[in-house]
Amino acid sequence: MREKDTLADTDKAFSRMSETKGMSDAFIYYASDDVIKLQDENYPIIGKKELKAALGSSRQKNARLTWEIIKVDVAASADLGYTFGNWKYTMQKSNGEDTTIYGNYVSIWKKQADGTWKFVLDGGNTTPPPKNIQS
Repeated sequence: MREKDTLADTDKAFSRMSETKGMSDAFIYYASDDVIKLQDENYPIIGKKELKAALGSSRQKNARLTWEIIKVDVAASADLGYTFGNWKYTMQKSNGEDTTIYGNYVSIWKKQADGTWKFVLDGGNTTPPPKNIQS
């Protein structure tokens, strides 16, 4: 299997894990030890220990983050790559109504010594809803 396909499969598995086991568990599992996680309106989180602390204190029940790849590429060296796509974050309010936020993401991935891919940098931004669902 080409590395590009392997990285795409890893990113898809990351999204599935976020949906089924929760965003915090997925981000911690797929993060490298020296990860940098960019945040809206805040300083970046640097390091897996800090990521665990930040995600552990901000776990939100009834929230779901999923995403889909638009583009993936891997360097000729086959040890560094990126994924880019659209994300969707849905959170249920206390009154039972859902609030959904949309955006784009980019993740920079590095192949580990054991052959797995871990993200070393992740960030994104919010966008308007996709055109096909706007009222």
